[in-house]
Amino acid sequence: MTDALTFTPEDDPEGVTAMFDPYSAWSLRYALDFDLTATEDSDDPHDFRYMFTVDTMQAGDIEDLPEPFRLEGETDVVLLTRSVNIDGGVESAQATFQSIAPFDPAANSFSALAPAEGGEKRLAAPPPPDETAENEAAAAEEAEDEAQSGSRDTLRFRAPLRRVSLPTGAARTMEYTAQGLPEATATIVGVIDDGINPLHDALRDSAGATRVDFAWVQDAAAPSGSTTVPFGREVTKAEIDAQLAQIPKPEADRLVALGLGDFTRAGVHTVAQRLSHGTHVASLAGGHGPDHLRLLTVQLPAAVTMATSGAFMSPFVLAGAAHILDRAWLMSLAEGFPIPVVINFSYSLSGGPHNGLHFLERAIDTLVQAHLERLARQFPTKPGRAEVEVVLPTGNRLLARGHGEIEGAPEGRTVKTALTLPWRVQPGDESSNFLELWMPRTAAGVELWLTPPGGSPTRVTGLSAQQAVVIHPQGEPAAVIGRISLDRQKGQKALDGIARKKRVLIALAPSCMPASVSRPPAPSGLWQVELRARISADERIEAWIQRDEAPLGYRRAGRQSYFDDPAYHRWDAMGGTAVYDSGSSVVKRAGSLNGIATGRSSTVVGPSLTRSERLATGFPPLGDLPGAPGYTPAPIAPRRTAALYGAAAAPHQRQPDASAEGDRSLVITGVLGAGAASGSTVAMNGSSVAAPQYARHLANGFLGLTTSPGPTLWPAATEAAHLSRLGPRALAPQGSGTGGPADLR
Repeated sequence: MTDALTFTPEDDPEGVTAMFDPYSAWSLRYALDFDLTATEDSDDPHDFRYMFTVDTMQAGDIEDLPEPFRLEGETDVVLLTRSVNIDGGVESAQATFQSIAPFDPAANSFSALAPAEGGEKRLAAPPPPDETAENEAAAAEEAEDEAQSGSRDTLRFRAPLRRVSLPTGAARTMEYTAQGLPEATATIVGVIDDGINPLHDALRDSAGATRVDFAWVQDAAAPSGSTTVPFGREVTKAEIDAQLAQIPKPEADRLVALGLGDFTRAGVHTVAQRLSHGTHVASLAGGHGPDHLRLLTVQLPAAVTMATSGAFMSPFVLAGAAHILDRAWLMSLAEGFPIPVVINFSYSLSGGPHNGLHFLERAIDTLVQAHLERLARQFPTKPGRAEVEVVLPTGNRLLARGHGEIEGAPEGRTVKTALTLPWRVQPGDESSNFLELWMPRTAAGVELWLTPPGGSPTRVTGLSAQQAVVIHPQGEPAAVIGRISLDRQKGQKALDGIARKKRVLIALAPSCMPASVSRPPAPSGLWQVELRARISADERIEAWIQRDEAPLGYRRAGRQSYFDDPAYHRWDAMGGTAVYDSGSSVVKRAGSLNGIATGRSSTVVGPSLTRSERLATGFPPLGDLPGAPGYTPAPIAPRRTAALYGAAAAPHQRQPDASAEGDRSLVITGVLGAGAASGSTVAMNGSSVAAPQYARHLANGFLGLTTSPGPTLWPAATEAAHLSRLGPRALAPQGSGTGGPADLR
């Protein structure tokens, strides 16, 4: 057992570390040989050795933004957007640029960053705490950022792509032939997900042809010769209809012809299983619709979905959202009028700053604004239907014990506020564990103390925004069991009114290594993590554990870590599951909201539970539950309440907008939708199914269809505990449960 830790600074002579997303930095340095290749067979030794480069920029004037550029060895640009956002009368220009390039760990300069072999590098002893010096250093750092006219974040992500997914020919522009869609009602629904069956009968029109105009399968084998996408394969309506016309060819064979469900290729093929997440979600968002309800789908790489921490997700989702808006623009040009777009993305992240400035949130906000500006310039006399809606779920992490926070001490910055967290890392976990600690960017005198299971506390020294540190068991300088990094959000509060944060990220090696890996594991058990910093009384230090579970349709060796605080109340007065925070625990349910659901351009939807009589009325506090003193049951029980797992926003976070059904009841769970194969209907639950139902409601509004009897105001729409989970408005639950068009609408 490791009872003491030592730390080595990462040598970074070329400033490379700061350019990598910290998750990718951990993966590229220390987890390359087990985080992807150990979980599924590889087609090629060069698989997964690619790198996404993403630049996000912000300035006070759009003229200050850089023009497009390319780095040596990179392929064509995935996307470039430039837009102007105006909040509170302040103009802020933003831009996003993406590209992809091969990555060779042996040749890349990143490989030079390994700790020196043969001994530990000595870190200088930390100076004693000095209130004045620490506050002055933090103020100087903040002033340097605020003095800049603009900011630019260059992040490089590890891209879990296979070599067969990268094209060998040059990309070309996709062509689209107008279909004569009705100007008053034509609508596009975009779905970004996993395992989407474009042949499914729920996605066809009245003549039996598909309503899917474009389907981008990001990890499909790239076609030979020219292509329309930077990686993977794009399937067009003509190709899908050609497969549908081949009767009586089995649907499984048709999918293989489209690059889906091909079991001769390594990896997971959820589209060929009984239930696929993406097909179910697509059916709820746009299934059984009128002919002029068009669909655009993006299927993420399986390795992206498999890594539930979201370590590789952001650039692929961003590329997918840009692709949907690009194809919507192409269709609008051909049809001669702006077509409204509703994009559903039923994924969530546990971590993130939760302030609207996650890299992905900022980029999506920019994409949406740029698309609307482009439509306004092209169709100045037809602005009425130039709309984009992005729908996201609240997440399912309410009871995961993955969030903790503490407010600043009443004395303010004269003392250090300490957030102490008992982090339970489970045995038998073959995946990395990640813990994010967020604080104001102006926090001063940041100290991190780490105690391994059964060991002694050690202060982490040498940590800064320019240098990460590597964790070793004491006396084993060559054994890397973790990495700790510090990074800061860039940009000015004056441009958007949002206070920036900084993050300490702790990445631990798996507690159980695969047989093919000789590296030592990180010890399982209770890790004590304590972060100390000088913050104001109205500020807070927050922590989130990233998700580490098997997603639907995948076999994964990960086991979810959690905060194991004895002061956390898991049960209510009647012995049921407690859904409200109480007591002195720093582990909180409030604040478990999806980490990418706090941006400006998204609609956030929570899952409700139908036909539940567990709660008497509204959302009573803990003391008003049955069995508590003075409890009096209401005469009429509500028909719906929040699903037990539905995440909650903290009071200082952006609140959900609405809710839709996530479960029929505690016994009959889930919502009916399409199975993976045509003709099948299955149930699936979670906020993932609530979001597409609301996306369909928004699409129905553009289609001119009635959505009676909802959405309506909740009876408890004024209660803070209710709003934090479900928002003020609610959709009616599904119909009779037959799985027909009424139920999938």
